[in-house]
Amino acid sequence: MIFIFENFVYIEYEKATKYVMQTVISYYYDNTVDVQFDISSTCLIPVEIPQRNRVVYTRPLQIYKGITNVVKIAVKNADQKPIDVTGHLLTFNVVDDYVFSNANVVLSANVVMSNAAAGLGYVTLTGLDLVQLDREQYNYNVKILTCWGNVASYVDDNYGGAGQLYVSNSAYPVEQPAALDLGAVGDGINSAMYDFGTI
Repeated sequence: MIFIFENFVYIEYEKATKYVMQTVISYYYDNTVDVQFDISSTCLIPVEIPQRNRVVYTRPLQIYKGITNVVKIAVKNADQKPIDVTGHLLTFNVVDDYVFSNANVVLSANVVMSNAAAGLGYVTLTGLDLVQLDREQYNYNVKILTCWGNVASYVDDNYGGAGQLYVSNSAYPVEQPAALDLGAVGDGINSAMYDFGTI
């Protein structure tokens, strides 16, 4: 027989009684985005690399409102090997494409390179940055500024320049502001009061 009391579970066996503390397991995983970039670091000619390791599936990126989200960026070539992006500026963009013809960037952040020679960096999206995002589904992309200008990076082997990004408010809900009382005003003649209510 099993009974649950607050934070303890009471288990009754035929000959023994045992109290067991409930355990909540939490996992910490890196939220990593792999992007492909096939231009040499010298900016002279594109790198010709045979494609041996195809990316079959690019998982959607999940971020949460109300907390700081750190998204790691790993830049690789078509063979899924890390490449040197020293001297290049990477920008992470969140794109609202609800109306496809009017898609626009709603959030942009520079990628901080933690190891440019290995193509590793990260972008930090704070809870304050995400307040303006009112939808649950967006796209993301990573632009790379080279000597040729802004060059696309790809999130899959089919030259897909945008990945899916989901914004959740349910895990760490953002508290709603308190109701604003607009007050009441008297008309000064008939002693009537007009209450403007709250919003």
